[in-house]
Amino acid sequence: MLKDNYIRIFEESFRKNWHKPALHDYTSGHESTYQQMALSIARHHILFKNMGICQGDRIALCGKNSSRWAVTYMSVLTYGAVIVPILDEFTPHDITHVLNHSECRLLFCDEDIFRKLNTQDLPTVEGVLALETRWALWQPEGGKFKRVIASINAHFKRDYPDGFTASDIRYAERGNENLAVISYTSGTTSMTKGVMISGNAIVGNVMFGIDNYERKLGKKLISTLCVLPLSHTYATAFNLLVQLAAGAKITMLGRIPSPNIVAEACKRVRPTILCFVPLVMEKIYKLKIKPVVEKPFMRRLLGMPLVGRLIYRQIGRKLYAMFGGSAYDIIIGGAALNAETEAFFCNTGLPITVGYGMTECAPLISYSYHRQFVPQSVGRPLPGIMEVRIDRASSDDATGEIMVRGENVMLGYYRNDEATAAAFTSDGWMHTGDLGYMDSDGNIFIKGRSKTMFLGSNGENIYPESIESKLANLPLVAECIVVQSKGRLVALVYPDYATAEKMSLEPDKMPQVMNDNLKTLNSMLARYEYVSSIIIAKEMFPMTPKRTVKRYLVEKAFAEGAYS
Repeated sequence: MLKDNYIRIFEESFRKNWHKPALHDYTSGHESTYQQMALSIARHHILFKNMGICQGDRIALCGKNSSRWAVTYMSVLTYGAVIVPILDEFTPHDITHVLNHSECRLLFCDEDIFRKLNTQDLPTVEGVLALETRWALWQPEGGKFKRVIASINAHFKRDYPDGFTASDIRYAERGNENLAVISYTSGTTSMTKGVMISGNAIVGNVMFGIDNYERKLGKKLISTLCVLPLSHTYATAFNLLVQLAAGAKITMLGRIPSPNIVAEACKRVRPTILCFVPLVMEKIYKLKIKPVVEKPFMRRLLGMPLVGRLIYRQIGRKLYAMFGGSAYDIIIGGAALNAETEAFFCNTGLPITVGYGMTECAPLISYSYHRQFVPQSVGRPLPGIMEVRIDRASSDDATGEIMVRGENVMLGYYRNDEATAAAFTSDGWMHTGDLGYMDSDGNIFIKGRSKTMFLGSNGENIYPESIESKLANLPLVAECIVVQSKGRLVALVYPDYATAEKMSLEPDKMPQVMNDNLKTLNSMLARYEYVSSIIIAKEMFPMTPKRTVKRYLVEKAFAEGAYS
């Protein structure tokens, strides 16, 4: 157990940085200081107290990135309750399931999300509050939520008759061993896993982030530009928690992170730390750089040792300026970065590094500062915080499953003892489901994923099995598999020809059936899960003895053009 308490870290930071800017909404221009943030947190705590919320009670948060989102998250955390962040692009069915599975008592959400929910399906929720307006959207019949909301000002004046000051910041007493966050890796009923994150895991990530720069490098964390969904642990940890603990300023982009929008925002914000998923950097490379460097004349110049190095450095200076000119680190996480893209950025001298983590570790497992980063690796295990071993099938194998143990590891899966037991070995090591190896210096190299998760354009977790389970129930689908191609999802379908024959359906009508299926399928999915097309397979997919599709063989064949 780490010595720093996860709530005391923020209590001390808010006092120390009272007059500094804390939160900034890029689109609206709204900005608030640590003082204003602490004041809003105090009002939230009055709401929780008068609603009878106790430490350990669950409160859900579902909305787009904003200062209000951040304030709500910190209010729940510092009260000692358990925050349940829900991705705003989850379907109403999935949001409802998460709320019920986690037994949430309150819900903070965007108004357009609330309008799609059926309140009769929310038996544990005692009130819903609009994130931006702070209006009470709903309470169950006979509830007191709206009355409590209306009385907050009076309670605040009574509790702080001389005004709220830094000395009034006194947050909950709650040990690191306790549950702090439940992060759902998927909203789908058949695959729900609520990852239980302790206060200790928060401390492990936060203190490593601060120590890495301020103690080791002597550099202060000054600002960050948040482009990823804060409902994911990667963005929560390093765009929110680390920054607030260090007294830095957080700018919420609040827009789709296209290369042009990111460049414009970086120029204005001048962030010292940037966190991206691979697709952001790959888009920048593909759209901004590759068309230039692939011209025959430029390729010849880059191939000349001395001239090539000079050109790479010149490109690097322009890229660095595009990212604001102040970044200590540009951190890529969430999935593997394309090797060609990584090699190019490393050649330019851009301060880029790739880390490794997972929701179950809140999220960080390994990282190396860009000056120590070894290309194609994902850094080294966090010293004193995380241990990594490779579970090899035999001593002759260099590659095996990556196993982890340490301060950041989850408590388990909420209300899922079977999945929790399967996640750990008898001696406490957790399965990551990833395959890789470590070199003699401790750098981790991931060779493949035994898991099947895809990463969406904004960092969303996409589980193909969830989509396949819906598609498999649509007309004339015998077998199906969802693959990812050039950032898009594609469904491969082997039709039920036997049933089609019984229906006297002509073979040339099958494409229209699948087009209709595609529309139906996407109507059941969150936007980030949309399938772009359905490709009809001419032959049955290779199957296991259990009659499940051999995914890796189909994906390999698809990559080689077998289904084009």
